[in-house]
Amino acid sequence: MSRLCSLPDNLTEWTKDQVKHWVVDRLKLGQKCGDILYHGDVCGVVLKELTKVDIKEMGIKPGPAAVIINKRNEFIKGAKLDPKLATVADDKQVSSQRPSSSAANGSDHKLVDSSESKGQASKTDSGEFTKNSSQQNHNKKNINSFYIGRAESDSSTISCQVETQANLATLAKPEENETKEQKCKQQTSADIAKKQLDRRSKPRCEPYPFDERHTGARYIQNYVLPPETGPSNLIDPAREFKLFTLTVGASEEDLKKKFANEVFRFSAACMNSRTNGTIHFGVGDTKSGYEHGEIIGVSVDSTDKYVDCLHNSFVHYFEQKDILDAKSSIRPPRFVEILNPNQTLSTKLIIEVDVVPSYRICGSKVYLIHMMNQVDKRWTKSKEKHLFIRDGSSSRDILGNKHTIERNAEYGKFLTETLGTLVEKRRVAEEKPQRKTKYQEGYKLVRMITGGSGMMDTSYYQWYILVTNKSQQNQTQNLEFLTEMNWFCVLEFDPESVTNGVCKLYREDRMANLHFPSHFQEIDTAVRENIEQLNLYTQTSWIFCNGRSDLDDQNYKPLLPKIWYKERGADVRKLISFLCRPDIMPKGKFLVVFLLLSKVDDPNDPILETFCSFYQELKGLEDILCICESEQTFLQWKDFMPRQCESQEFTERCISALSLDEVNATILKLKSVTRSTRRFLPSATLASVILQKKEEELLTALEVLSENECEGTEIENDQNSFKEFQKSKEEQFYRGGKASWWNFYFSTKVPFIKRDCYSELDAMINAKSPSAMCVKIINLFHHPGCGGTTLAMHFLWESRKKFRCAVLKNSKEDFEEISRQVIHLVTYKETTNSDYLPVLLLVDDFEEFENVHVLQNSIHSIVAEKGLRFELPLVIILNCMRSQDPVRSSKRSVLDSVALEHKLSIQEQSLFELKLQEIEEQHSKPENFYSFMIMKSNFDKKYIEKVVCNSLKDLNIFTKQGQLISILALLNWYVKDSSISVSKCEEFLGLGQVKTSFWGPEKFEDVMGTYCNLLIRVEVEECGRYEGIRIIHPLIASHCLEELKRSYNLPKSKIALMLLCEKIFLQRSIGREKLMQDIWCLLITRQRKEHGDEADTLFSPLIEAVQSEEGNDQVVNVLTEASITFDQNPFISQVLARHYYLIVKDYDSALNWATKAKERAKDNSYVTDTLGQVFKNKLKYKMECIEIAKQTVVTSQQLRELLDLAQSASRAFKESQYLTEQKGETRIEWETQTSKRKYDVYNTSGYLGEIEVALYVIDILRMVPFFSGKDELSKMQLMHLLSGNLNLGHIEKTNSTDEELHSVAEEYNQYLINIQTTMRRAFEFFEDYFVHFKTKNIEREIAEFKIRRKVSECFSKYTKVFCPSQTESKAARQSKPKLSLPLELEECKRFLEFHKADRFAGLLEFLTNNHDNGQKMEEIVSKYQFLLQNATMPKLGRQKQNFVLANIILNCVNPKSKLIKPYDKLRDLLKEVLKDVGFDYGHVEPYFLASLLFWPTKYNEIDDDSRFLLKCISAIKHSFRRCYGRMSHSKHPVAHFYLGKQNGMNRFIQKAKIDQFFDKELRLNTLWQSGEIWKVEAVKKLLLRVNGRTGEDNKVYVEFGSAEKIKIPVRPVYLGKLRSGRSIEKISFYLGFSMDGPIAYDIENTN
Repeated sequence: MSRLCSLPDNLTEWTKDQVKHWVVDRLKLGQKCGDILYHGDVCGVVLKELTKVDIKEMGIKPGPAAVIINKRNEFIKGAKLDPKLATVADDKQVSSQRPSSSAANGSDHKLVDSSESKGQASKTDSGEFTKNSSQQNHNKKNINSFYIGRAESDSSTISCQVETQANLATLAKPEENETKEQKCKQQTSADIAKKQLDRRSKPRCEPYPFDERHTGARYIQNYVLPPETGPSNLIDPAREFKLFTLTVGASEEDLKKKFANEVFRFSAACMNSRTNGTIHFGVGDTKSGYEHGEIIGVSVDSTDKYVDCLHNSFVHYFEQKDILDAKSSIRPPRFVEILNPNQTLSTKLIIEVDVVPSYRICGSKVYLIHMMNQVDKRWTKSKEKHLFIRDGSSSRDILGNKHTIERNAEYGKFLTETLGTLVEKRRVAEEKPQRKTKYQEGYKLVRMITGGSGMMDTSYYQWYILVTNKSQQNQTQNLEFLTEMNWFCVLEFDPESVTNGVCKLYREDRMANLHFPSHFQEIDTAVRENIEQLNLYTQTSWIFCNGRSDLDDQNYKPLLPKIWYKERGADVRKLISFLCRPDIMPKGKFLVVFLLLSKVDDPNDPILETFCSFYQELKGLEDILCICESEQTFLQWKDFMPRQCESQEFTERCISALSLDEVNATILKLKSVTRSTRRFLPSATLASVILQKKEEELLTALEVLSENECEGTEIENDQNSFKEFQKSKEEQFYRGGKASWWNFYFSTKVPFIKRDCYSELDAMINAKSPSAMCVKIINLFHHPGCGGTTLAMHFLWESRKKFRCAVLKNSKEDFEEISRQVIHLVTYKETTNSDYLPVLLLVDDFEEFENVHVLQNSIHSIVAEKGLRFELPLVIILNCMRSQDPVRSSKRSVLDSVALEHKLSIQEQSLFELKLQEIEEQHSKPENFYSFMIMKSNFDKKYIEKVVCNSLKDLNIFTKQGQLISILALLNWYVKDSSISVSKCEEFLGLGQVKTSFWGPEKFEDVMGTYCNLLIRVEVEECGRYEGIRIIHPLIASHCLEELKRSYNLPKSKIALMLLCEKIFLQRSIGREKLMQDIWCLLITRQRKEHGDEADTLFSPLIEAVQSEEGNDQVVNVLTEASITFDQNPFISQVLARHYYLIVKDYDSALNWATKAKERAKDNSYVTDTLGQVFKNKLKYKMECIEIAKQTVVTSQQLRELLDLAQSASRAFKESQYLTEQKGETRIEWETQTSKRKYDVYNTSGYLGEIEVALYVIDILRMVPFFSGKDELSKMQLMHLLSGNLNLGHIEKTNSTDEELHSVAEEYNQYLINIQTTMRRAFEFFEDYFVHFKTKNIEREIAEFKIRRKVSECFSKYTKVFCPSQTESKAARQSKPKLSLPLELEECKRFLEFHKADRFAGLLEFLTNNHDNGQKMEEIVSKYQFLLQNATMPKLGRQKQNFVLANIILNCVNPKSKLIKPYDKLRDLLKEVLKDVGFDYGHVEPYFLASLLFWPTKYNEIDDDSRFLLKCISAIKHSFRRCYGRMSHSKHPVAHFYLGKQNGMNRFIQKAKIDQFFDKELRLNTLWQSGEIWKVEAVKKLLLRVNGRTGEDNKVYVEFGSAEKIKIPVRPVYLGKLRSGRSIEKISFYLGFSMDGPIAYDIENTN
């Protein structure tokens, strides 16, 4: 629709795009014609000059060419008559689509023609021109009628139109034109009547507020103003409308003069009539083809032109003595913007001039004016004077009456009677009190926007939601308050806000993400994920509810109201429902602010629907505030309110008497007084940089500590307020709240206590490392509640001017995002490649200790990606970890760890004594500061018991208060950082949101009474920040549980059941998700020593405690209730299954619950493993029963039952292995998110479980007589059966029992014959897992050592069955010294298998197991030598590659051995293998050996071996990913050898050889992890530094050759300081060889 009206009136102004649009869309000549003209660069200027021949020569056929030329000529003719007519002439469809607009383009009858005379008519609003010639006037009236008819006619009137245009051009005689015009009128009369009916339905709008200039009022295209009016009470303005369209041939001077004529005629009339008035230009009426008062608009190229015109014209119209009065009464022109119905800006304006003839200025004066007349195309001042007055809705000249007697009589009467009456009426009207502004509107605004608190810092509301509409440019200067408020989201109805509105203003200083309602439609299915993706709570969400005009996408274009209701209304209603959900916004704690910056003129405006939706969702107006930019906007807004909305209540919730300037200033005064106006960060140049608020908001995961934190705040200007503020902050801290930066800032007589280990922490953080490292980790292990976090914060506070300090707000944030934000803070306002000031990052209580290393690796990646150089660490992580045994935890990395226990030194105790004295002087009840007093008492148990006993005295455990205390004690003792939201606690207590006084809700503390001494409010960082309630100290919580059990017989199981049965805690609300996670953690999460816990537990600490204190039945009761409460959570069922099979030994119940868990989590390998464990443990139990019964032979029934259990267990374990390999642990909504690991753990339980089941099967079969193992035959039969080499039918049965057992064994034959294969596969997995890979940190390595030891024990049992011992082999040789060759070959294989030397990984273990003498390796090499010499098979690739590796290892462990084959011979043997397998082999081993043996010794030469090596390096990468891709996600490939300085096989150095330099070094792991190992002189002498370079692809390469070059890619362990963007640098490094290819260590720049 807008495109049809978009062509300029002047053809020469058309662009080639517009020419194409005209041809294709208007003339309907097709895309091809449009493209020809477009590619021919035909713009309007060219089109005007083209002939039909020209167009045909361009390739357009004659027919379309003729149409183009004819239509062009019609347009030019129409434009000469009237620019607006041309648009109608071009497209017959316009009239049917937009009747009023089309008619509007016809002509203008509101301006005086160029032939104005002295006898100018006073009636100008109906379209009459100056009385120049009655005949000409008659002609023009007919023309007007024709314009209307043409604008509303169909194609049948085209012939009439063409003829009439010709008549208009020549202004022909009426006799010649009348007949044709009458015909045209008849043809279109029916259409006119129909269109007039349509006009009645056009929406109405109110005029711009009188005598105001900066309100938010705008007009909407084609809306209708109230009719023109005359004088009424003299205060309400008279109004007159002018369409204001230029006549033919008018110049800019004509425009100005006609504009001035209309303004001054109207103004003089108002001044003489003593009435206020407004004249509107750009408003149509019925005689001009529009509805009376219809908004059309005027094209204004320069507003200054109109302003200057009036300002300079006073002297031409008024007498000299009246000019000052006129300037005081006539306001400068006001230019009101017009919006299209879809809320985008039109290019046109309404021009308005207000007249205010106040009594003080006008008194009793009469104002005679001259008019400007056009004579012979020149404008001259009229000689006669005019006395204009307002006569009804028009202006009339009293002196213009040609009847002298009547004129003189009326003039005299006006001077003697009428004027005096008008003057008196004006005086009285002005003295009459105007509408009063609302009483104390500013005070009301403050109360409502802060919820009665009077300050934003202490506002009752936690969040605000803004709803706003179209703004004006002059309003933005008064909207600064928006940037000071905590907006959760903004519902924006201005499609242009991004480019020219409120959104643009806000984003200049604050961070806002631009969204649409559609972003919030499917959020129910994954609330947390969507919240994280949209950055809700951390950054304002700016939601465009009616599209965005700046996006070139039809899906987001602004819509008309009627279409909006169909297309977008539902989305916005769903959005509002989402925003009002109790788990998104805390009920009653958020305020919806409607900021109406422009009038709402349409009852169908979408913002009204939005208001109604909020009204319904919030069930009233209590949490809604409306701020209207003017009184008129408010009144219009109020008129549209639904009847269900109480008028008085609505008025009370609106602010309308204040200007935007006053609103802005009022709210700005409420902004935070505790935040520094500007925040600074230290710089590496020892200067400071400003931390912009917008930049800080980008760091959503970090709380930045500025170097001027707490300084320069307004609150310090008021000493009394500051003292109260200090007192409240100290009380919160001493009672047990988390320390704030203010606690360190306050100056006190006794400084903030520095703990003894502060200096130790300081020394570690500031210690220089011998080698450059990017990320340094310092661990602070501490008992819960002993001040560990406070100590860490204290160190950050003291270091804030030395480092850039920050605290990780949410440890569950994505690590890559955290890393990016940390590095952004490092580089903020620092020049590229300059020295950087380190970021000291406090990480408080990661879920698991491994996560800090995952974060470290992630930061490494980001630093490498950004190419940052460094000599000192860029990031220092202060990892603050809770531990039940801090000292033991710190010993794992003693050089970079500090321990803080529940114990004060003598010096610390004395400092606490001094601090207590100061506290007693300043605070009234320091004895209630339990957290401080616990520390001061040196964590004295008796003191804690006394506090708890006194506090819980006379507690009624059946009341809500008693139950809440009990539940909180249970949660806070067993789950770290647990709490329950204040809103949920209030709901539980029955408080809800009932307010007992104005803005004063009934307080939680009032209801809890003295029990509040044990409770404290805390800020919880989850879905934004919300307030939670917890017990003040973990030790208090522990003793509360003991007191509840001792004095009130309330055991832990009853409290747990109380929590699980109270459904109110699990209803949707703020904090519900975290509370559910805490409950799951309470029931599910086990303790691990590797995580700093005291012991490894089978169950969660609560379940363990209930079991030991109350028995198994209570455990079952609690977990069963939990399974009902969380009926879709598989892990509760899993815990129940584990409890039944491990503790109760009820395997049927265990199987039942394991099956339920499996049904709910089919793809989870751990749940599947539990099912296998149930079968395995039942199998074990049955075998133990047989053993206890001293039964040596099983019955057939027992055998069937045992083998069935074994087979079922084996299937479950196999499935667990499959799911692990397929990465089946997909995250689902009920998964324990608090235990969400940031690192990938490979579940090995299925492999170990299958090995254990297989060993049980061997034990079972040994209770079958023919497999008993009592003789050599039965042993061999058992071995061959399980190896798949024995047919059960060949076994001799001696009795019926044997027959029965044999029959049962045959049923499970397929399972039994694969036992050895299954076990071999599992052992091979573990060999690869432990030998080829290492854990990403030492803590995980400790945990895996136990598994490795257990696997080793199982392998020993395996070899006893399938591999005869060396003793047995020797005995066999002695009895039969000459074995046949096949038997001897078989004996060799069993020997190698027995020593794990039959596989690559098994051989590599000899490098790490300290086989000092090398004797075993010599035997292995000998066996392989025998196999290769005597093998009957033609290809022995595996044996050959193992033989090569065995020689390399033998050379490492016993280099003097005579069995070591020559280097070249090994290379030749390997080439044979590679020739057989090619370069697409499914195994890594041959390529690994090639990377060793074919690594060049001469770097400046290229030979066949070099090219061969390049192929092998490529092959090793592909094979590794195929074999170990899934496993490598959780572990790093190990470098089995390092490249040394010697030649041949002596070049290959094993890790054990490097370690031997540090036999007495306790910190060997630290040396390897930090990279300091490479700086040791002995290592430098041993290893060879290889030269290489970085590549364009940010990889490391070793180059061989001089003229011709070969590049071998090498994987860098860490590029570190060397990378700078994609800079190509010459480097050197040590080379390691892993199964993933060569690895570069200790990279250094050699430039």
